[in-house]
Amino acid sequence: MRIHFVIQKIALRSGGAERVLIETANEMAERGHSVEILSYENRGREPFYPLHPAVVHKNLFNRPRSLRSKYKWQRREHFREAIPYVFPLSHWKWRMTNRSFIRSLRLHIAARQPDVVIPFLPPAITAAAMAARRIGVPVVASTHNEPSQDYTNPERWDPNPVDVRRRFEALSHVDRILVLLPEYRDWFPDDLRPKVLDMPNPVQPVDKMTLKNAVRQKTILGVGRLASVKRFDLLIEAWAMIKDEFPDWKVDIFGHGPDRDELQAKIVARGVEDTFTLRGVTDQIAEQFLGASVFAHPAEHEGFPLAVTEALAHGLPVVGFADCSGLNTLVEHEETGILVEPGSDRVKGMADALRRILTDEQERLRLGSKAPASMLPYAPRKIYDRWERVLSDAAESRWYKNDRR
Repeated sequence: MRIHFVIQKIALRSGGAERVLIETANEMAERGHSVEILSYENRGREPFYPLHPAVVHKNLFNRPRSLRSKYKWQRREHFREAIPYVFPLSHWKWRMTNRSFIRSLRLHIAARQPDVVIPFLPPAITAAAMAARRIGVPVVASTHNEPSQDYTNPERWDPNPVDVRRRFEALSHVDRILVLLPEYRDWFPDDLRPKVLDMPNPVQPVDKMTLKNAVRQKTILGVGRLASVKRFDLLIEAWAMIKDEFPDWKVDIFGHGPDRDELQAKIVARGVEDTFTLRGVTDQIAEQFLGASVFAHPAEHEGFPLAVTEALAHGLPVVGFADCSGLNTLVEHEETGILVEPGSDRVKGMADALRRILTDEQERLRLGSKAPASMLPYAPRKIYDRWERVLSDAAESRWYKNDRR
């Protein structure tokens, strides 16, 4: 098959969706398919994650810089004066932001005629649906969050009402909609639900001998983007409540993000800087999973949290909130971790759960011992076989439709 993955921005991005896209593209190339990754961004940088030698990455944003700079302001002033009389301002802004991406993508798809196009994340899904609509190339939309966060949360993506409307309308013009967990299908209206399929992320199992030889330190580990949705501020507050009870324990957080300075200030203000550390980014995260004893993930919501799945695969019991989507499916309460009922005081709930698991070593070991097996249904070979079947079915449907004409 000729497969085109599409994502708007991928340069140096280390997020979960970018990682899954590249790993899936690499596997499809390894299986002998012709694979391209298409992006559209003015950063001339390569992806953060390594690409298979056979995978082609093409940035469709290729206008000469000299031409852009020469006419940039003239074009902008012209549109500012002319377009608002024809379109509402919100529509004008949407066109300025998205039209070139859609046009470039349409031209590339028409020229290359792939068997299937797989856009990742809403901006690319909207663009791919509009670009491929009249060309007849099947589009398999890959979502990477709990659906309401992508389609009804005003803090996600572009709040422009035109973008919100077209983002949802695009789902009617794709051939398949992939969601991370089966329960996410229920969010979609009846007319879309038949084409919604669950496609979880792959989770690499950890060798049993590696788990057996792991030297667990008295460390609570956290991994994730330092952003408000991850709620590491709650973990700081919870740790401040109980740290004096556990003087030989520490908390290490790995990740980067916009809230780093704010979180560091809170660490200092709460007087826990000697045992609570923001460690930044590491390319040896597996060693951190193997060296910790507990994984704390106080996030508000998730789609399919890769850090949580890796923690479970590495034999770590997970502490998180019972109302956190994604996490509450992957972590089984009292079996592979502790799901905290949010209640009126989330900080106290997190502190109580941590106190319980740090105090009871046998319970900690019991929960951790069951964690790796819970991830076996997401073994890479199973997930990539599922990907290949979905893409093959979509590609076959194209040629079947063409033969019927």
